[in-house]
Amino acid sequence: MPIITACTMDCGDACSLLVDPEARTVRGNPKHPFTKGFCCKKGGRYFDRLDAAERITTPLIKRDGQFVEAGWDEALGLAVARLDAARRNPATILHIGGHGYRGVLGKASSILFQALGSSTTRGALCDNTGITASIRDFGALNHNEPEDILHASRIVNWGRDVARSSVHQQALMARARKQGTEVLTISPGGDGAAEYSDLTIRVRPGTDRFLAGAVLKLFLESGDLNPWVLTRTANWPALRGLIDSLDFRDLCRACDVSAADAEMVYDWYADSGNVATLIGWGLQRHVFGGENVRFINAVAMLSGNVGVSGGGAYYNISSGRNLGTWAHLVRGGLPAAPRRELLINDLGPELRRADPPVEFVWIDGHNVVNQVPDCLAVADALRKPFVVVVDGFMHDTAMLADIILPPAFMFEREDALGSFIHNCVNHCAAAVPPPGLCRPDFEIMAELGARLADPVVLPDGDTCLAEGLKKADISLAELREHGFVKVSHPPVAFKGMVFAHPDGLYRFPEALSPEPERDAEYPLQLLTLVRGESVHSQIPEADQAGFPTVWIAKDNPAFAALNPAMDAYLVTPAGAMRVTVETVAGLHPRSVIMRRGGWMKFGHNANVIIESRMTDMGEGCAYYSQGCRLENR
Repeated sequence: MPIITACTMDCGDACSLLVDPEARTVRGNPKHPFTKGFCCKKGGRYFDRLDAAERITTPLIKRDGQFVEAGWDEALGLAVARLDAARRNPATILHIGGHGYRGVLGKASSILFQALGSSTTRGALCDNTGITASIRDFGALNHNEPEDILHASRIVNWGRDVARSSVHQQALMARARKQGTEVLTISPGGDGAAEYSDLTIRVRPGTDRFLAGAVLKLFLESGDLNPWVLTRTANWPALRGLIDSLDFRDLCRACDVSAADAEMVYDWYADSGNVATLIGWGLQRHVFGGENVRFINAVAMLSGNVGVSGGGAYYNISSGRNLGTWAHLVRGGLPAAPRRELLINDLGPELRRADPPVEFVWIDGHNVVNQVPDCLAVADALRKPFVVVVDGFMHDTAMLADIILPPAFMFEREDALGSFIHNCVNHCAAAVPPPGLCRPDFEIMAELGARLADPVVLPDGDTCLAEGLKKADISLAELREHGFVKVSHPPVAFKGMVFAHPDGLYRFPEALSPEPERDAEYPLQLLTLVRGESVHSQIPEADQAGFPTVWIAKDNPAFAALNPAMDAYLVTPAGAMRVTVETVAGLHPRSVIMRRGGWMKFGHNANVIIESRMTDMGEGCAYYSQGCRLENR
């Protein structure tokens, strides 16, 4: 009989799933208001990951450079001895946690190491730049409920690859189109957006703020401004002065969009009816990624499409906004105090210059060596401290560990989690037993804390789950019975244009930064985009044979210059990697696409040659501002 559980991967759809333990099949829960009976192929094929032949199912300890199998008592005993030794100076302990596993119980490692006063990381590799931008504008992170998009007269999909990142938002857009709603997609291309759009506009990567600025310029020149909307803003004169100073055609040139196409975007926002705006989760991965998001928000606001049904600017909500913490129930450890923070975006140099030096590193939910820029520097820096990795595959980070502890994966452990798109809290039930000696992360952390010379005692799992659900007034019994609970929030965010800033007013951006000059030696732009088949680096080893593929347009200047009979290399100031080059229609001619997450040990990881750059806000990582070229060698 199918068991109701849920996906805990790093995806906003956060599907409720029906798992058949005997047939080892997965399908979407038809009773869930967002999942609606289907899921993506990443979730649908998850048993391939659980049953992979290369999965690690026994603790491993590195001896003389080789991993050997060990029991839990030996592996945890060694980890505890090293951790106890490092506790004389908690800053020498570093915890690196990621979103490879999310949930109430999934917070156990962060809570335990906070109690130890360890060093931690700051900054973000994904969406924090866009989150910061949205909070600066609206005062809080919020958007209309996902289904409200069905009330839109028109939808502007500004850079979101819904086919690969949110199949349920793609389905909502398809339903809206059947109702007669038109969809305009703005992106650098190469994403198959034409299949689910009525119109597409190609923009130079990272320059969306200039297109949004051109649209704002047309609003200003037309005089078609709603006076009431302007009263709901705190700094309209500042934006008006900025837009007045800009030239419309200069703005179009800056983003490689024709004046006619910019005028079409204006018409979409200025026409009668409401416009919903989806903002892509890649727009923030540029040096001025925060400005990109803020200027798109400004178009939605100035056109009167915020705080209304059928409108809204959709970026993110917090996946934890319906869940509370259980950290206050932990016994032992240090009082809450500031902790040393190492910048995740520049982790290799941060580890090298750390004073006192890091002696012990615990890594879970994060193939960090694979995911950060300049990852060779991170790999080199992690060879010095004692490293424990909690993971089930011998990926780039696990290879550097002194101890590998095999966790139970989703479907093999219980948890409760939220979404950064919808407002359901899902129950992730344990549908099948973990293989071999794999154990749930929560059990690993509870035993680790209890074994310390000065113990840190975690509550039992049920207590933690119940405490985490109190914020939304959900009982654990109710969640287990139904598999999910939808938490009530207003269907329209910022209704009546009342915003979350103390004065209730919206904030426009007040500066428009020029795009950094291209280096003539590296005239192309590398975009390491999301995959459709795998989440980040959760890629089967068998899928990483040969050389990684990059995609370019036929009108890319590199296409004519490359000799197909010779080896092709992707080159940046940080190095070069052998690649296979294919073409894709509709991609911006200065763009090079490579799908993210490939492993360094197979020669598939672009982060080896991506330099560390910071975004303009939120301490994000500007992966997509990497200049590159393609050449034969």
